[in-house]
Amino acid sequence: MSKHMHKLPASCMNNTLKKITPFLILSISSIIYAIFIVIKERNLGWGFFAVIALVAIGILLFGIDFGLKKWLKNYKKIFLTELTLVLLVIVIYGYKFNRTKTLIIPTEFDKNYVTIVYGVENSKDLSISALTWNKNIEIPKSGILLTSSDFNENLKETEIKTNSGIYLGSDETEKGFVRMAESEFQSKGQNYKFRTWKIQDGFCCMYTTEEVEKYKAELKTEFEKIKASR
Repeated sequence: MSKHMHKLPASCMNNTLKKITPFLILSISSIIYAIFIVIKERNLGWGFFAVIALVAIGILLFGIDFGLKKWLKNYKKIFLTELTLVLLVIVIYGYKFNRTKTLIIPTEFDKNYVTIVYGVENSKDLSISALTWNKNIEIPKSGILLTSSDFNENLKETEIKTNSGIYLGSDETEKGFVRMAESEFQSKGQNYKFRTWKIQDGFCCMYTTEEVEKYKAELKTEFEKIKASR
């Protein structure tokens, strides 16, 4: 009798641990976080949709977890399957949203815009492939980089930092930046697409359609000067 009394808690503990899986942890965490938002935010506003999404994700993960437990039965298989799926989602999300190019500007950079003009013959290639996660790109003093790369050869996220290692938009500087609307201009019968980021001190950053058009005209002039000087 005494021996059984000592073995029972270990058996119960083992069965309890077998119920804990990655999806179950994420499911419970998602619902708890949704409850936390409701308690913390008196006026939810758009947060209402975040709460609904978190609860829906929690229920979905719980349902998938329940289904896998009924189907696979073996705890190790269930755990490894769910862990693999979680890691796969993290990798896919990171690949789609976290691939980052860092534009490196001179420390004493005094321009208001940083621009990359694409499809320019006899210019340096950016060397961004489908396997590139991070890329440092040196920007000249003019603020205009010409590249032979295609416009679609790009990484979704952008950071800008100085040669001294200070990131714009950080606590180390008052400067911030915003990406302006993508556009193109024509020079000598050829169209050139470009991306531009506006740099600004203090409250950052706003731009207008008129500013985009004005800068496009200025960029075309500077672009032709740079090409002519080569």
